[in-house]
Amino acid sequence: MLVSMTQPLRVLTIELLGGHPVLDFINTLDWRDREAQAGGPVELLVSYDALLAWTRRLNLVGAEEAEALAAEAIRDAAAANAVLEQAKVLREAVYRLLAAAKTGQDPADDDLTCVNSLLVAAPATLQVSPKNGGYSWVRRQAAAGLQVPVIRLAHLAAELLTSDHLDRIHRCAGPGCGWLFLDTSPNRRRRWCSMEACGNRAKARRHYQRVKRQADL
Repeated sequence: MLVSMTQPLRVLTIELLGGHPVLDFINTLDWRDREAQAGGPVELLVSYDALLAWTRRLNLVGAEEAEALAAEAIRDAAAANAVLEQAKVLREAVYRLLAAAKTGQDPADDDLTCVNSLLVAAPATLQVSPKNGGYSWVRRQAAAGLQVPVIRLAHLAAELLTSDHLDRIHRCAGPGCGWLFLDTSPNRRRRWCSMEACGNRAKARRHYQRVKRQADL
């Protein structure tokens, strides 16, 4: 059972702990591993506006661009809802592709097709642009209408999937959490999405169990 928020505000306040936009994207399904009897997962991408607000927060779309897309979504609500569902399908496909790489399993063809179909839907090109007295590569994205946020997330996902960072992607050890994060700690022994959240809950559970064992003696 998925619990949906009624307002897009949560995507503006949820902590970005993944260390990579794609991992933060995957974490928009909050409490991914939580059992149904405990409330189940919580869907944060509850509307196209929520998707747009989240991608704007991560600077994946510009302010003027987001305003234009929001207006287009009002004009064509059905198309906006279809793109929202496409974003969720992409999120889960990338999640499974990362899991397959982590466990050494073969990726599902459907998941690869999901990513690759978006890459060719609006291909990006690289151009040279002036920067700080020199030059740099600038990615120019083909027009994609309401799909702009999803297309850009697909390109970022492809970059992550083909990077050398896959072995640093871990799952939070907090019961029910399910968040993914890029471990950049020096010893690569990070266990929690956040020490302040899941880490402290784990400490509290251990303390409670010690007290309970002592009380039972």
